[in-house]
Amino acid sequence: MNPFLKVPTRYWFLSCMGALWFAMGALDYVMISYKIPAYMQAMPEDLRYWFDRRPVWFTGVWAISVWSALLGSFLLLLRRRQALRLFVLALVGFIIAALWAYLSEAANMAHMQSTITHIFNGLILFSLVYFIFFCRRYIQTGVLR
Repeated sequence: MNPFLKVPTRYWFLSCMGALWFAMGALDYVMISYKIPAYMQAMPEDLRYWFDRRPVWFTGVWAISVWSALLGSFLLLLRRRQALRLFVLALVGFIIAALWAYLSEAANMAHMQSTITHIFNGLILFSLVYFIFFCRRYIQTGVLR
C-alpha cells in the first residue's frame, strides 16, 4: 500500500453522498421506531397500521440493515475496508425485510403497491449494490485500507 496515494475527489464526493443517503434511512428508522407524531401523521393510515403490527424480528432486520449501511458509509469516510462487510450485511438485511414486506399482508395494501414505494426500494437496493462494488474497487486500488 502506498501511503502517499492520492484519493480521487469522486471518492470523497460519493462517500459523502452515501453517508447523507444512509443517514436519511437511519432518520426514517428512528422516526418510525419512536413513533414521532408529526412524522407518523404524514403517512397513509394503512401504512401506519402496518408499522404498528410488524413483527419484532422485522424491526431487528431493518435496524441491522439501516445501521450497518450508515456505519459502512462512515467507514468509507475513514477509508476502512471493513465498510464492504457492512454494506453486504445491509444488503442481506434489506432483501429479507423487503421480501417479507412484499409477501406479507402489507403487499395487498395500496401504499405498498405505490410507485413511490417501488422507486425508493429500487433506490435503496441500487445504492447498497453500488457501494458494495464501490468498496471492492477502492480496496483493489488501495484507497481503502
